Amino acid sequence: MSPRDFIAFLAVCLFWGLNFVVAKFAITGVPGWQAGFDGVPPIAFAFLRFLVLAMVLFPFLRPIPKQWGVLVIVAMGMGCLQYGLIFIGLQTATPSGMALVLQSGVPFVTLLSVIWLKEKIGWARGTGTALAIAGVVLVVANPTELTLAIGLLYGLGAAFVASIAMILIRQIDMKPMRLQAWIGVLSTPVLFIGTAAFETGQAEAVMSGGWLFLAALAFTVLLVNVYGHGVFYHVLQKYETTLVAPLTLLAPLIGVVSGILLTGDPFGWRLAVGGVLTLIGAGVVASRPNRKLPDAALVREESL
Repeated sequence: MSPRDFIAFLAVCLFWGLNFVVAKFAITGVPGWQAGFDGVPPIAFAFLRFLVLAMVLFPFLRPIPKQWGVLVIVAMGMGCLQYGLIFIGLQTATPSGMALVLQSGVPFVTLLSVIWLKEKIGWARGTGTALAIAGVVLVVANPTELTLAIGLLYGLGAAFVASIAMILIRQIDMKPMRLQAWIGVLSTPVLFIGTAAFETGQAEAVMSGGWLFLAALAFTVLLVNVYGHGVFYHVLQKYETTLVAPLTLLAPLIGVVSGILLTGDPFGWRLAVGGVLTLIGAGVVASRPNRKLPDAALVREESL
């Protein structure tokens, strides 16, 4: 990979990793960052995110797609359902924990490939999948108290629905930016109905967030989606997936570190050991090609 592409890709991973902290601020506020701001309701934040995304990418909507049935399912999985679950989970989950749990999308896609596409996995991907799942379980579950982190369970649900969408996305003949534009358009009305039905005080919360909330919203749309996916697909077109996919693991690593440094996430042995197992397992799976679904290792990046 050329130095220019590598630096641009490092910036993408940085933005993707910091996105967990930025989203946490937007949803719950962070003491000391914005006085009087307790966060925007999670579904409302997801609605605003996809509304702005649809507006920014509006020129990419044409031509009108034909595969409406599959497109709607993919938009729900990669759009409103996934982000609704992530943002609801971030109300109680830490950014570092969420960054790790969402990596379960990699083994989820591998397992779904075996079930739906009859993909055969060797010992290496099988071992990597088992390690990633074990790491996620260690992060989510507390066996000594027989409890589960509810916020992180929402993250598991988000990873699962995104994995289903990833399996179906191969049926859609659409360029990445156009697909993102349609995900924004189709997700926006569903999220509007959701926030109107289940949340209150959205406008007041946005106003209390001031320019910092607007900056967070711009960050997650312009840097994470528009810039991030633009560079990501440029690099993916030039280099092999087996080279690009392992490098994307820098994003959750940055997410963990930024969560600990910026929002004071607790760093215990379960997060450390579980995180190492998850990243090693996901890295093994990412470095081994999936014949039925070549981009299986990129499930998280497809939807960040």
